[in-house]
Amino acid sequence: MEEKNQNQNITPGPEKSVGPVSRQTQPIPDPENKDILFFNVMPKSAGAKDTLVEPTVKIENTEAPQSGIKQKIFKYKWYLAGAAVIALGVAGYFIAINLINKSYESNITVKSPNTDNKAKSTPTKTETPPVNQANFTTPQDWRIKKFGNCADESMCGDNADPDLDGLTNLEEFKLGTDPNNSDSDQDGLADGDEVHVFGSNPLDSRTAKDPTYNDADFAKGGYDFVTGKKMTSAQISDISKKMQQFGLHQPTFTTLGNILNSLYGFTPQSPQNSATSTPAVITGTSSPITGFDQSPSAKQDRDTQRSNAIKNIETGLVKYMADNKTFPQTSNFTVMFSDVKPYLKVATNPSDPINQGQFIYTYNSNASGTDFALSFYSEGQNQIITKNAADAAKDAGAAEASIYDNQRIADLESLRIALLLYSQKNIAGTQDYVFPPDSKYKILLVPDYIESIPKDPKTGLDYLYQVSATFNTFTLKTVLDNPATGTTGYMCNQDSCQNY
Repeated sequence: MEEKNQNQNITPGPEKSVGPVSRQTQPIPDPENKDILFFNVMPKSAGAKDTLVEPTVKIENTEAPQSGIKQKIFKYKWYLAGAAVIALGVAGYFIAINLINKSYESNITVKSPNTDNKAKSTPTKTETPPVNQANFTTPQDWRIKKFGNCADESMCGDNADPDLDGLTNLEEFKLGTDPNNSDSDQDGLADGDEVHVFGSNPLDSRTAKDPTYNDADFAKGGYDFVTGKKMTSAQISDISKKMQQFGLHQPTFTTLGNILNSLYGFTPQSPQNSATSTPAVITGTSSPITGFDQSPSAKQDRDTQRSNAIKNIETGLVKYMADNKTFPQTSNFTVMFSDVKPYLKVATNPSDPINQGQFIYTYNSNASGTDFALSFYSEGQNQIITKNAADAAKDAGAAEASIYDNQRIADLESLRIALLLYSQKNIAGTQDYVFPPDSKYKILLVPDYIESIPKDPKTGLDYLYQVSATFNTFTLKTVLDNPATGTTGYMCNQDSCQNY
């Protein structure tokens, strides 16, 4: 059996054209068949015991020897076969690479100087001449600043209104308002409504120069911007007619809410705006909110929920901007929230606690995606609160600072407990306390009294630890990013912890 296995595993080599054949599997040769190679199956003894002589091969009546070329081919057939496989593999590799490159290149827009062959090249992107030059009378540098390289009349033409505030681009240019922001002065009234309906200044949130009340407060209270007194019935009637004539735009109808009907009697049905699903003006008569606790504490609780939700969304918007280099470009709050939700660290309710009438969250981005207006209606302040990109960056920074500060405070309090435990274990005689020296306190506290010495979560530096010369008092200090008014940081000693 051992000899059989060895013979079966022999691979033909270039030096021998015929190898040994197992005696168990070799058929008995037919003497009449001259094409069969005959082996002496029993080896001959060379004389010494157990010494075998290699079997000989008997060739009977073979054909004429093959030619030299055929002999070489036959001799090196396995090398040639391997070389052929390698050649086919290399050829297949280069063919596949060529096909992949062609497929990749077909998806690339190539800027080519050859403008004659339009089928093979894509011309460089330049501003297409306007369809009607008469519809582009605003200065080109102003259009480029506000809209980039734009030739779309519906977006940057004189009569376009991309921010849906009731002012055309030409009017926005003449007034100096932002064509991509429906509320340039962030007072809760749309720019077009201030100009065409209320007669206030869209670039000044306090047209009446009252330090306490802004333009929306005057409109809600029915006060005249010029005299500061209550408007007459004729003045209110005139404003109501203008509302009917020009309509109202966001954020005006959210800001004024029920006042539109109760004070101005404004109850028209409005068509849907073609650009978004948000109505251009308020629809129908607003009914008073019922079924909710109207106590001051209940209103304050709901305002707290609103404020926390908006702050969470602001933080998400800042992170979204960092990743995508733009804010969600939409006027639909639900669409925006869906885009920002993956960036929220905590669960956030996208609906106002009341979620009807003026109590709804709204969102509107400018055309370039560089700014936004995120709004909610405050019951306590009885007005709309609007946040923009600058507010979001500030609030997000404050939220991050709060997280760091909370960690710092927790770290110092943990260290204080560890130091008190050390003192309790190592005190002797009449001592009240005994604390480790500055240079050894980390080694002496870990791991018996605290698992590890915490470091500042933002800087990664050690907290300041100082011990008195008699080792009976200590001080731990950290500077806070957002400390309480009149303070700098947080401090702990053997007696307590407090702001300092």
